[in-house]
Amino acid sequence: MPEGRVYAKDEQLAVRQALDELLAWAPMQRSPRLSAFLSYIVEAELSGRAGSVKAYSIAVDVFGRDEDFDPQSDPIVRVQARRLRGLIEEFDRLELGRAPIRIVLPVGRYVPEFVPREDSIPIVGDDAQEPSGATEEQPGARPPQAPSRSIWVAGAAAALLLLASLYFWPELGQRTTSGSAVVQPAIPLVIVEDFENLTDDQRSTPLVAGLALELVTDINQFADLSAAYGGPQADLEDVERENGAIYVLSGVARRSSRGILYSILVQDGLTRSIVATFEVEVPLGDGTPSMNLQDVSEEFSLRLGSPRGPLHKAARIWVAAHSAEDDPVLEPYPCLVGYGMFRERRAIFDAGALERCARHSTDEGRSEGAAILAVLTADRGWRVGTDTAEGAALVESGRALAEQAVGREPTSGFNWAQRAYVAFLAGEVGASRDFYNTAVQLNPAMVDVLADYGYVEGLSGNWEAALALSQRALSVEVNPPDFYSIVPALWALREGDYAQAVAVGERMVSAVPDLGTAVMVAAGGQLRDAEIINAYLPRLLASQRFRRLGIMPALRQHVLDPDLLRTISSGIISAGVPLDRLAHPF
Repeated sequence: MPEGRVYAKDEQLAVRQALDELLAWAPMQRSPRLSAFLSYIVEAELSGRAGSVKAYSIAVDVFGRDEDFDPQSDPIVRVQARRLRGLIEEFDRLELGRAPIRIVLPVGRYVPEFVPREDSIPIVGDDAQEPSGATEEQPGARPPQAPSRSIWVAGAAAALLLLASLYFWPELGQRTTSGSAVVQPAIPLVIVEDFENLTDDQRSTPLVAGLALELVTDINQFADLSAAYGGPQADLEDVERENGAIYVLSGVARRSSRGILYSILVQDGLTRSIVATFEVEVPLGDGTPSMNLQDVSEEFSLRLGSPRGPLHKAARIWVAAHSAEDDPVLEPYPCLVGYGMFRERRAIFDAGALERCARHSTDEGRSEGAAILAVLTADRGWRVGTDTAEGAALVESGRALAEQAVGREPTSGFNWAQRAYVAFLAGEVGASRDFYNTAVQLNPAMVDVLADYGYVEGLSGNWEAALALSQRALSVEVNPPDFYSIVPALWALREGDYAQAVAVGERMVSAVPDLGTAVMVAAGGQLRDAEIINAYLPRLLASQRFRRLGIMPALRQHVLDPDLLRTISSGIISAGVPLDRLAHPF
């Protein structure tokens, strides 16, 4: 478009109507930075300042970058332009606009075009040229041709079909071949109906009447779930969702041979197909229930809130399909899902992609993004070595980010759990225990956090608490991640059940390589099992951390239980490791 063009009043009104419609759209509202980006470039064009719109000006004015911003080393503007373009295109595909014009952001450019909805001719004319300073540093990129009226009419049915598919199946949300983002999965919403009491037992009344409201409270404690009370029977007609799955939870209470059996049914809110069923039995001892209302709700929440639970299935499919892209998952909810998958098995979700989405979420003001970024930063420092200047600096940066996350949202159990993890990586086992305790006080139904907390308690020698936490986590998960095996492996080794330590320790190695390898070598040494020793001893001696510090000094940074340390030490010696390598750098 020619710089300095003066738009007529009616043209400006039409453009601003189109802008207001886009800014009011829920996916845009969820991203204040993208909204600011869009407003900035539209107003620049309307005021004749298109020539000043460049990556540098956008980075400084919109995204708060410093004046030394370098677009070649920091791709934030290009990345956000692709996201913005994708949202605008999705808005148009769904035919949500009512303004007489639509806003188009051509590929390779940062200045919008204004296209009438009734034909394909831009307001400024077909021969308009873009100022050279408004490009995305992509020479040769051509703006897409605006679709003709016939194409718009022919595509109406397809748009409706797309909308329906995204509504029914959030996992179908995906990126175009050009990398533009379409609507990503949003946080699932659970509508909780009142439970039906079939017991005819007054003793159960308090455990039934308030259970729905208790579940709403507990589910809302998760960073990646939301819940609302649906009364006796949920009415979904007034529930507005852009792209988040809607589930309806109903339940009954009935007599069992031991007491009261609570059953819940989770259904897809649109199709009413069954998603999951769960049961909790409450024995009646001496005429009174053995669990209170909060306990029953917590048992259900543990299963509903699991990162591997049915409520996150669609999002996990979506993340697995898109995590390898150049511009990976960026929205807060898919980022949380990706983090859970990363914790389970690093190969599923690339650390670099996860860091980018966490950083984006942090920039958007989400405390969970800062918490995830804290763990990733501290973990990188741990792998470099906390005894090195680089590693210590990274861990300290992670600590600052974790404190930032907690400061932004101090009632988030998720944030406190990540702060606990960072403290553990820093070698502050006591502080880590305190932070985990705070996390489970805020949300006792975070199953992965229970497993982590048990690990820290075990290393501290508090085995009663460690085993209780570990068993509680394992009772929920049918196929638990490898880090759930840490406490059972350590306990088996400590108690002299070396065969069991080997059986469980094989999974532990993938979760915590250094400690897991030490457990396998120690158990193999105690068993005099040459096959196990030959398989794991080379890994033990190749560990850079053990080589820098010595095996036992490195282990003592986190393992505080003297009995466990003695068992590991004697087993490694029995495996043939010289004493000098056990106690000193090598």
